[in-house]
Amino acid sequence: MKIAICDDDVFYAKQLKQTVGNCVRCGTISGITLYNCAEDLLDAYEKQGLRYDILFLDIKLKKLSGLDAAKVINNLDNNVLIFLVTAYADYVFEGYEVRAFRYIVKPFTPEQIGKDMRMALKHLYSFDRKYTIQTKSSIMTFNVDDILFLESIKRQVSIVSTKGRTSFYSKLSTEEEKLSQYGFVRVHQGYLVNMAQIKTIIENNIYLTDNTIIPISKSQKKALLTRYTKYLTEYEGI
Repeated sequence: MKIAICDDDVFYAKQLKQTVGNCVRCGTISGITLYNCAEDLLDAYEKQGLRYDILFLDIKLKKLSGLDAAKVINNLDNNVLIFLVTAYADYVFEGYEVRAFRYIVKPFTPEQIGKDMRMALKHLYSFDRKYTIQTKSSIMTFNVDDILFLESIKRQVSIVSTKGRTSFYSKLSTEEEKLSQYGFVRVHQGYLVNMAQIKTIIENNIYLTDNTIIPISKSQKKALLTRYTKYLTEYEGI
């Protein structure tokens, strides 16, 4: 997931970056980019072809306003979630013109940002998420939510989903880079698990929703428990 923050107030921009980073688990965010003016953000969209999943746009910028930038970006990208940020609550109704997902009033609190980010993540992940691989004979696409785990066997990786098992040549670390943003976590040298499919964790084993038991290595256990606890907090609201 890629996030951008556009604010000419350096203090609030850095504070927001840190707060957002603390709200979302490690591996979900591939980067948080800061822009200090709308012109640079639009240049990234129009000339560099960059796209973001979530944008935090300050309304009152020095030249082109955040609202004007949002109107342009909406024409280029229908999927981005836009948070409008301002010190003035009277701009709230203007957010409807640019289909703003949320409205954040400065000074904000970590609790407010955390709540808004949980809503954003649930919205983003409510859509079908696809994962594509290439085997010797074909190109296959999986719905991420159907995948239980990936297993490394010699030079091959096996995808185990609710529809069966598929093997192809790759490294588990390569597939981990693609799937970590969707809530997959490395639990063992040979296993990558979809946290959405975890039923329970007992001692050194993970029990999946289909009753498959996956071992947890000692070196991965602490990181797994930290990430899984944060995952439950973000997506399940515990």
